[in-house]
Amino acid sequence: MVTTNPLIAIGALLSVTCLTGCSDPSSSKSEVVASETATPTLEIGPAVTSLDEIEGFWLVERFNEFSPSWRENISWRRAYVQVGSDGLAYSIGCNHSGNPASLDRDGTLRDTGNGSRMQTLIGCPPDWEGRDGRFFGFFGSNPTVNRLGDARLVLKSGETELVLVEPEAWRLANIPERDFVTGKWVPRMASNYEGWGHSGFGIGENAGVITIGASSIDWSECPGTSIDIEWTQDGRLENRNGSSIRCETLTRNTDNGRSLVMGLLSASPAVIRTGKDHMTLLVGTGQKGRRLDLQTLESVMNPPELPPPPPGEVEPPPPPPLSVTN
Repeated sequence: MVTTNPLIAIGALLSVTCLTGCSDPSSSKSEVVASETATPTLEIGPAVTSLDEIEGFWLVERFNEFSPSWRENISWRRAYVQVGSDGLAYSIGCNHSGNPASLDRDGTLRDTGNGSRMQTLIGCPPDWEGRDGRFFGFFGSNPTVNRLGDARLVLKSGETELVLVEPEAWRLANIPERDFVTGKWVPRMASNYEGWGHSGFGIGENAGVITIGASSIDWSECPGTSIDIEWTQDGRLENRNGSSIRCETLTRNTDNGRSLVMGLLSASPAVIRTGKDHMTLLVGTGQKGRRLDLQTLESVMNPPELPPPPPGEVEPPPPPPLSVTN
């Protein structure tokens, strides 16, 4: 979980390095990628003059022409800016970094440290690492910070522009189609999150199958227990009964991942699409929340073929078959 100070949280990660310089924050032409949803046309509002005004967790909606999404292999809450009272933590999808900061009365964001950056050492493709450098460097370029509508911020430095959005506003702009949600799903992981930090449990081999129908949810691991639901306009699987449902089969089960599934399913979760064959159920989308990651049964039973190994490398053995009960 994250701590109150986002810089302390960054520093607690195992693999860090101190960078004495930052890359040019200007974006490259190769960074032009289609947006999942275009930022709505909004009037730029007043300057933000205190970090306390915007403290909390923000998603990166757009960094110049790049919009993070599952189509770019960037998972939800992976491209973010966490604002604390005296500093920032951030990522654009690969490594994490941060710096102490303050806002002037004219809305200019200042790096109040010595210009160094502490960053994680996650191996990523070269274009991702290049984007990391531009993104990290942007926060040392004295950008201005303004409101953009009710749920967004725009940071600008020269020709470089960063748009941040509140997680719930992003979710409401990206509600999946009902037809995608309906079907058979295999639960993969149940987790809690706070800011950019998270902890969770894999569901394991005995995941069973969750069937989301037009008006009900059933889980094969909890037979005889059905949740009466309604698909709402704001993209939720609303529990008509409203009460949390216990699965007696798993009451004394020590498998933490499986024991959390029914509670999430019955909590009227919001739904976001997180991949071609993946979606996530959410209870709480802001600073804190819970999530259940699902994968379509079809893609579990018939996974895509792995790409051929590079020349000279031995092809790895196939994974063991997954036992899924309906």
